Amino acid sequence: MTVLSLLVLMISTVMNSASLTMTSTNKHLSADGHARMVFDRMQMDLTRMLRRSDVYFEFLKQAGNDQFTFYSETPGFFPIGTTAPAESNVSLVSYQYNTSFQLERLGQGCQWTDIAFTPTSSGPLTTADFHVLSSSVFRMELAFLEKVNDTSFQITSTAPTPGSQAFQNCYGVMVAIAVLDSNSQKLVPTGSYPTLIAALPDYTGTQTISLSTTSSPTAATIDPIIASWRTALNASTFAQTAGISAATAQQVRIYQRIIYLQ
Repeated sequence: MTVLSLLVLMISTVMNSASLTMTSTNKHLSADGHARMVFDRMQMDLTRMLRRSDVYFEFLKQAGNDQFTFYSETPGFFPIGTTAPAESNVSLVSYQYNTSFQLERLGQGCQWTDIAFTPTSSGPLTTADFHVLSSSVFRMELAFLEKVNDTSFQITSTAPTPGSQAFQNCYGVMVAIAVLDSNSQKLVPTGSYPTLIAALPDYTGTQTISLSTTSSPTAATIDPIIASWRTALNASTFAQTAGISAATAQQVRIYQRIIYLQ
């Protein structure tokens, strides 16, 4: 009887361990799926962006989540009643966060008369046309990859300025996101998202990388956003700083992609 009890206990322990492993794996796969979907959508939009000095765009760097708006040769939704001859192949695209800290995207189809050939105005932007792109991506930070000369480039937090040859030396947009799966989000206390977002620091400054040097650049130089976020996540006080439980903090996943424009 004692042997049977021990066997039952061992089997129960193994099953519980396997269940926990599967749950953790599913959470990671969910986070990976959201990150891949968001990056692929952004890449499709940004690589088709209208990069002209007389066309509006805005990359808004701010405390917490960044946001950006631009015109792109990508499909969009047109208002009911828009006739086919009036529809252009350009859409007004925007990424921002709503009050529930969900990442939203706007894909507003433009008539030929809607495109704002002025760098200071976006033209008609209908906020009601935003839709939730991902409810799991709660944090987004931007940086810009710029050419300095033939042997060096820089990763800067200074956004290109509308109305100039802004993208002449800008080779890409670095996008970093933080993801929390839907089950883990249920454990985040009401009102704690601003604290959680602030616990992953904003990127400010510029990192210059030389291609002519023989020494290897550090992670903080080539991946400044992710490096600072990883340091924050690995700190023993992260959960307390972010206002979440230790178990929830362990499920925060961070990702980064450089979307090349040239």
